[in-house]
Amino acid sequence: MKFYKKPTFTNFAPNQTAHDVMTACSFLFLPWKWMKLRKGPNAERVEAWLAKYFGVEHAIAFDSGRSSLYYALKALGAGEGVEVLAQGYTCMVVANAILWTGAAPVYVDITNDLNMDPEDLKKKITPKSKILIIQHTFGLPANMDALLAIAKEHDLKVVEDCAHSLGARYAGQLTGTFGDIAMFSFGSSKVVSCVRGGATITRDAILAKKLLEFRSRLPAMPLIKVFQHLAWYPIFAIAKPLYNLWIGKLILAAAKILHITARVMEPAEKNGKRPLWSPSLFPNALASILLNQFRDLDATNERRDRAAKKYSKRAEWKREHQRGAPGRVWLYFPVFVGKPLALAERLRKKEGMIVGADWTGSVIVPRGSDLARAGYKKGMCPNAERLSERVINLPTR
Repeated sequence: MKFYKKPTFTNFAPNQTAHDVMTACSFLFLPWKWMKLRKGPNAERVEAWLAKYFGVEHAIAFDSGRSSLYYALKALGAGEGVEVLAQGYTCMVVANAILWTGAAPVYVDITNDLNMDPEDLKKKITPKSKILIIQHTFGLPANMDALLAIAKEHDLKVVEDCAHSLGARYAGQLTGTFGDIAMFSFGSSKVVSCVRGGATITRDAILAKKLLEFRSRLPAMPLIKVFQHLAWYPIFAIAKPLYNLWIGKLILAAAKILHITARVMEPAEKNGKRPLWSPSLFPNALASILLNQFRDLDATNERRDRAAKKYSKRAEWKREHQRGAPGRVWLYFPVFVGKPLALAERLRKKEGMIVGADWTGSVIVPRGSDLARAGYKKGMCPNAERLSERVINLPTR
């Protein structure tokens, strides 16, 4: 057995490039750039890129995907007395975005492809149902024909959750262009990443005006948070290659304990509470890094596709994995096994692979999220509960 195995990661800044590290360090260590940490032209350039890429009139950036979803829901009228339909296998930040508007989440079960089940959706609609969130889990587009037909029949507004699916297509059409509004996340483990960021897109001028009005009231992200997000880059650049020698683990743990780097999710968010500093504006420095990631989007997704094809040929996962489909992207390669955490440990020891277990073991992720606060009760989505106990995500980047 080799003493050292170069690690591969599902979640630890898998998209990070040398250019990203250099850009982050320039903002961290060159004093003449500090005036442009928060304000500058790059957030608008991100919006212009998104509008052009998706062929829409309006793109509005926020500090995160969760903020983008929150304001998308508010723009569509979410509030007291409104039910928002979302799939049962989802992130706590989705539940929080719904709850923070005053609306009530209604959870819809999933099919074996980890996306929303149209048949269960029909059963969950009530007279209070006004908004449907369609999630493209791990880059596999949902059954848009069936879901959009149901939404039309019941006059539901549609938000596409494209946090996992930037660049994916359904029947040749980009995900994000089917609903009333689409939201994107540029968090640390997404298709493209600047550690923290998000955006909405829409063709509707009235919705865009509402989103711009919401954003106009937001403060700038606190400087300490901008520095913490930028600090990810040099720290992870040093720690990742050394992770399997334990030195990397110590560096990452120390950075977390000393608050040098920011958390992906604040502890309060797992309990449904809102961070004091968010929502906020998208900082210029992080937008600068994101623009570089956009330039590499197609190549990044092609590399992910090649990795998924290799995994799918391995005998132990040939049958038990999320299906491929024309146009999908592989944010991760989800496999279904009896003991997913045991598999994660075996892959770490034998192959130096640090797999993602954030989406394992709970229908509202990450594990440890307050299901009661999220409005989820056991038995609401039995297939989601079953599959969440069996899934583990392999890295594709």
